[in-house]
Amino acid sequence: MVALYKEKIAPRPSVEMIHVSLDFNQKAALSWAKEGKFPWPAVPMDKIEAAGLSGLTPRQAPAYLLINRRGDVLAKGKDAALEKALSLTDGKKG
Repeated sequence: MVALYKEKIAPRPSVEMIHVSLDFNQKAALSWAKEGKFPWPAVPMDKIEAAGLSGLTPRQAPAYLLINRRGDVLAKGKDAALEKALSLTDGKKG
């Protein structure tokens, strides 16, 4: 996922991937993100509500949602979210 992010998402400043952790053990979640060398922002379980993501939190992981600034879900699923993000930003690399 890191390579895909660096190739497809990072060059597009109008799109960002945010990891929302469903792990109740914050230390384990942080360790996992560090080991995976995630280049994207992460929101820990205890900050989901403050980040305005509580209504979008999946019940299982992994789950992928593409949302706009207003929080409207534009696509669900890894492939659909990536495809939609790329179609919306086609030709808009940084």
